[in-house]
Amino acid sequence: MKDSIQAYFSFLEGNSYEIGRRQGEEIKKIPNAMNVVLLPEPIDEAKFKDMEKLMNQYCPGLIEELQGFADSLNVKPSYLNFFDEALLQPGGCSLGAVLPSKTNDSKTYVLRNYDLSPAISDKRLCTTKVKGKYSHTGFSVSYLGRSEGLNEMGFCVAFASCGMPVGKHLGMKKPIIKGLQFMVIVRALLENCKNVEEGISYLEDMPIGTNMNLLLADANGNAALIETYDGERAVERVNNKSEFIIATNHALFPNISRKENGMLEHSRVRYDLMENNLKSNDFISKNHLRSLTLKEYPEGLTVHNYKQNFGTVHSILFDLDAKQLEFSFGSPIHNKICKLTVGEALPYFDLNVFIENTDYGPNFWRIIDK
Repeated sequence: MKDSIQAYFSFLEGNSYEIGRRQGEEIKKIPNAMNVVLLPEPIDEAKFKDMEKLMNQYCPGLIEELQGFADSLNVKPSYLNFFDEALLQPGGCSLGAVLPSKTNDSKTYVLRNYDLSPAISDKRLCTTKVKGKYSHTGFSVSYLGRSEGLNEMGFCVAFASCGMPVGKHLGMKKPIIKGLQFMVIVRALLENCKNVEEGISYLEDMPIGTNMNLLLADANGNAALIETYDGERAVERVNNKSEFIIATNHALFPNISRKENGMLEHSRVRYDLMENNLKSNDFISKNHLRSLTLKEYPEGLTVHNYKQNFGTVHSILFDLDAKQLEFSFGSPIHNKICKLTVGEALPYFDLNVFIENTDYGPNFWRIIDK
């Protein structure tokens, strides 16, 4: 039996403070959202100052947006959950960039499924146009961060956890180093960089506290995978000669991989599925890429394990040349696939999303050797 939940779209335009206030007004209309974005008491002042300094340096304008958000809700910014990273939750993703030499229309595509529990997902797509920054369209995390997106220059960024997600909550790995979390990093790149090389340079000195596989791709046919784990980093660039690059939720580079004790079976299954499909075809069509998400795990990438916090909450195929997204809220098997050009708006604020749970058995969470 399918359940129905609500998903949302926001069109955000103006200066940072104005966008913050608008989001504050929007969130008041969403049931129970106030309980999620606000803390019962302010975070420690020293931590607040540290986060404020990092955001001002690496994601300028975000502090002003948070101030507008807080003012709309009539609270001090230190009461916002965003600063405490309280919404960073375990999640899985399947990521792949396919370059022009591998596609039958000579375009660059990025495929991404984001797997999580709907109860801890924003379920919200945003088009964001901050004055003085690149406009972008992508899904929000903790309301003001982003999990992925495509900007007006054809630069795409998408995040996946590398191993156990880092955070303070039950089932998470404790942070080893102090640094920014993925939702700030993704947004900073989308708003401030126009291509892969700029993105790599932007990250060079950034303190990163999360363990991640971060996929970068641009409309010029370049891509890179940046892997971070407990302060260790690795970068692999690819171009047209390499044809594609993929990642799920385990480490791929030797200096990172040796830090992990193994990988979850579902991460290996999804990785092998993408690799086998992309290697076995001389040229890949847009429809073939989409078909990978229109089959359920383990035959496809879309996962319906919602009760165990691992179901597809959104699925996207980015066309970097056309600067378009084909996406679904929730599973693309059970929900409509929509199309949107970066910078444009959907004709509605909210819509119904259908969720149907599948239990894949104990092997889904089995840890296997590399």
